[in-house]
Amino acid sequence: MEKTEPMVFRKLPPDALYRVCDPGTFTFTITDELPYAPTLIGQDRAVEAIHFGLDIQSPGFNVFVMGPTGTGRRSILSRIVHEQASQAETPNDWVYVNHFTELGTPRAISLPPGQGAELRADMERFNSGLMDRLLQAFETDQYAEARETLEQQFRSAQQEELAAVDTACRERGFALVRSPSGLYISPVRDGELLTPEAFSQLETEDRAAVEQNLDVLDDMLSSAMRRLREYERRTQAAVERLDREVANFTVSPLVEELREKYTDQEEVREYLSEVLQDIIENVNTFRSEGDENPEDDSTSLLEIPVHQRYRVNLLVDNAHTQGAPVIIEDVPTYDKLFGRIEYDVRRGASVTDYTLIRPGALHRANGGYLILDAEALMDDPYVWTGLKRALFGGLIRIESPDGQQLVRTVTPIPEPIPLHVKVILRGSPHIYYALYAYDEDFAKLFKVLSDFDSEMDRTPDSELTYVQFVRTLTEDEHLPPFTAEAVARVVEYGSRLAEHQERLSTQFGQIADLVREAAYWAKKGGHTAVQRADVLAAMRQQKRRVSLGEEYAHRAIAEGSLVIATSGTVIGQVNGLTVTSLGGYVYGLPSRITARAYVGRGNVLDIHREVQMSGPLHGKGLLTLVGYFGGQYGTDHSLSMEASLSFEQTYDDIDGDSASCAELCVLISSMAEVPLRQDLAVTGAVDQHGRVLPIGAVNEKIEGFFEVCRQRGLTGTQGVVIPAINARNLMLREDVVEAVRAGQFHIYVVETVDEGLELLTGLPAGERDADGVFPDGSIHALVAARLRKFAEHVKSERADAEDNDPDDPPESDADAVAIVERTRYSTVWA
Repeated sequence: MEKTEPMVFRKLPPDALYRVCDPGTFTFTITDELPYAPTLIGQDRAVEAIHFGLDIQSPGFNVFVMGPTGTGRRSILSRIVHEQASQAETPNDWVYVNHFTELGTPRAISLPPGQGAELRADMERFNSGLMDRLLQAFETDQYAEARETLEQQFRSAQQEELAAVDTACRERGFALVRSPSGLYISPVRDGELLTPEAFSQLETEDRAAVEQNLDVLDDMLSSAMRRLREYERRTQAAVERLDREVANFTVSPLVEELREKYTDQEEVREYLSEVLQDIIENVNTFRSEGDENPEDDSTSLLEIPVHQRYRVNLLVDNAHTQGAPVIIEDVPTYDKLFGRIEYDVRRGASVTDYTLIRPGALHRANGGYLILDAEALMDDPYVWTGLKRALFGGLIRIESPDGQQLVRTVTPIPEPIPLHVKVILRGSPHIYYALYAYDEDFAKLFKVLSDFDSEMDRTPDSELTYVQFVRTLTEDEHLPPFTAEAVARVVEYGSRLAEHQERLSTQFGQIADLVREAAYWAKKGGHTAVQRADVLAAMRQQKRRVSLGEEYAHRAIAEGSLVIATSGTVIGQVNGLTVTSLGGYVYGLPSRITARAYVGRGNVLDIHREVQMSGPLHGKGLLTLVGYFGGQYGTDHSLSMEASLSFEQTYDDIDGDSASCAELCVLISSMAEVPLRQDLAVTGAVDQHGRVLPIGAVNEKIEGFFEVCRQRGLTGTQGVVIPAINARNLMLREDVVEAVRAGQFHIYVVETVDEGLELLTGLPAGERDADGVFPDGSIHALVAARLRKFAEHVKSERADAEDNDPDDPPESDADAVAIVERTRYSTVWA
């Protein structure tokens, strides 16, 4: 009998399970000895992209900043943008003023920083004294005399014209009569007005004479009245001309003074000239303002009272802005982004005017930088559409979004303001790639991607950046300093977060929280500096606060409610390793995976998949397993077997392919009728050629099985089987490392399914010889032998069936159900 060589299994030594950060490499005792030098850590690629996007001024080079939460996207972006903005030129102010010829289109005027507020104050003073000055001018003796002269001339002309008509009437026996309805001419007899009855009793010749004279006199009166009306119009025009001259004489010096102040602002000078012209043309309105309620002078819903007619609406005030503005809008609603028009209630009606126009974030960021939350931006499609329209057109329009126009009152349409802004969107990769794929405008407007990484290489330099981060945070938040040993433990925590011995996490939100909590426990313990023990205490307390669900699961295992074997051997059963995430806390647990194999037509039934409790990745892993099985055992004949797989006592949805290796091992165990060790747990994905592939959360998975074994008592044979490539991802707890060091627990690494099978069974896996035959006693030979036995059984059944009429119906309902059950599953061996 040929002698076989003993099987050798690769176990990882304790030093390979955790990469220590040596505090002796640091040149300080406590962090306060180091200089305070805030710096950007571990995001060179992203920082370079942000600088590029902010510097380049070509159209469409706006920036999208993406990356996982906690990588410093917000703080780093804010810091870079504010630094860039501080060196830029401060943009102009913007004001809205009344458009006197088109009340519905307020006029936008740009002024140098600070002059917008000055113009508003100047016009407030101008407006407040305007009424009094005009009223005083119209109350002077000179004005009264000039107006009286004009009116006296009209009265004299009126008297002369009417006197001539009255004389002619008397000469012909008529009288010029004044009545409430006006002037008329009536015949007179015996000193009395001739009544219509008396007129009708006159002789025919007398009536004809009266009518003839009456026609002549009526023509004289009509001519006189026409002349008087024309004279009245000329007099009124002369009075209005006088009023305009007085208004011009009174207001022109005030306006000219302002025009001289803003001599270099042509738009303002033009506006002031229009103000003067509007006052002159509407001087009668001002005169009536002194006697009536100002609101009564509004003639439309867009016309404002004259006492507010020349106010300036300061929309954007950059008087106190140093450099370019930086606006961060986390909730970019339509009104917050593009501005709005407010409404007021006057005489029971909802009205508005240009003084009620309010700015949006685009107005305040104009000439600078606008930072928006991309996900919040997508909440309202009108906001995203409006932003694209503004960026493409280079204009900010204040208007109601499409489909949301409210029928309340006439609404002004403010003049659009030119837009010059750098927009930075901050969001997740999901949002970025969705926009890139489904919105063709996105790539035209956001051409710069700044991608924040969640980790960086672990080098002596990067470890020092962790040191500097701790130094900066303790200084900024007035925390106690850290010892070198404490900082070293923080660095090790960074590798644990990155799940890699050669990398460090750049999710500094979690690092910062650990620093803060360690500082708390240091103060609690009366330490003047944070010790390594304080960092460990913070980590323990972090876990304690969120691990109740994990404790319940381990309690169920300890009490036997959740069945997990950690000793002995069982056919068709293996310990798989799973992870559960609850509210951000991830922990590992073993899961009992079982398989049953029997004669059939080459189908594998995944119980969780059948009841829709598994995801697509788990389904992919199962189909990969099927591919391996067919390629390994079905090359020369069809597989006459069926099998079922189940994660026992798992009542939640499962996903992922990291259990594929365990599922394949347990399926082969069931087929070969070879028991598997229960003191080992298995994790790893697998490809169709039997190579074991890496998986995630390897530390949590190992620690989950270790905890079960520890509670029951470590035997010295227990351990886990992981993919060899995952060795670099190990940053295990200290108690696990110490158990391995003491030989009480083991970490095995495998590269192929065959290595895992040999470890779990103690038998050689076996390789085909030149004739394609597996060696006797090997696991694969046992599987092949049982498959042949299944095939012979199927062949025998078919031979028996050929003796019967193929058209005969099943003998019973049970037989019919059995036929359906054998053909219902669609996962067929290839």
